[in-house]
Amino acid sequence: MLVPFLRTLILYIFIIVAIRLMGKRQVGEMQPAELVITILVSAVASVPMQDIDIPLAHGVVPILTLIGAEVIISAISLHNLPFRRLLSGKPVIIIEHGKLNQKALRQLRLSIDDVLEDLRLKDVFDLRDVRLAQIETNGQISVLLEAPAQTATAKMLSLSPTPQDPFHLVVSDGRFLPENLSAIGKSRKWLDSVMAANGARQFSDVFFLCADKNGNTIFAKKEV
Repeated sequence: MLVPFLRTLILYIFIIVAIRLMGKRQVGEMQPAELVITILVSAVASVPMQDIDIPLAHGVVPILTLIGAEVIISAISLHNLPFRRLLSGKPVIIIEHGKLNQKALRQLRLSIDDVLEDLRLKDVFDLRDVRLAQIETNGQISVLLEAPAQTATAKMLSLSPTPQDPFHLVVSDGRFLPENLSAIGKSRKWLDSVMAANGARQFSDVFFLCADKNGNTIFAKKEV
């Protein structure tokens, strides 16, 4: 039992490292070639996990080959537009000024139900509000609304709001993150005073504490 356990653990760690080499895309954001590589890696890794008579290298070498191929293909795609379009295709417009492009929908084999569902997930419930919608190369839909349906922004209202600094997580579930404290330019003495003001004597008393460069904080004490 120990041998299958160790083989599975080794392959598990190895696959995590391999996938990290491919980048940070989510599954829904992968291009076709990336998704194929991911599926193949999973299939190849499962064989030496299930059959201990197969040498572990017979799983590691194909995975390395697939990841190497993906890195090379990605590098070529980055600098070669025709090659990138050959692998990933190009965006397809499916709606213009509230009118569905039926030819494009047939080519993509998308039903009206699929389109309306994707629009609802983008908080669009009226087809007439869509100025332009297109299916991206990763299969997701991008939507540009008509001007009256767009959410008002500070730019539209000719406002000049004061820029806000982002909050950084300084204490997470009792764990102090010194690099984030440095990022907001605050000292440990300042942090201790904030904790004391909120009734926390030590980091283990803090569930989370966020702060920005201006000293604004969001604090939650750990519940007993």
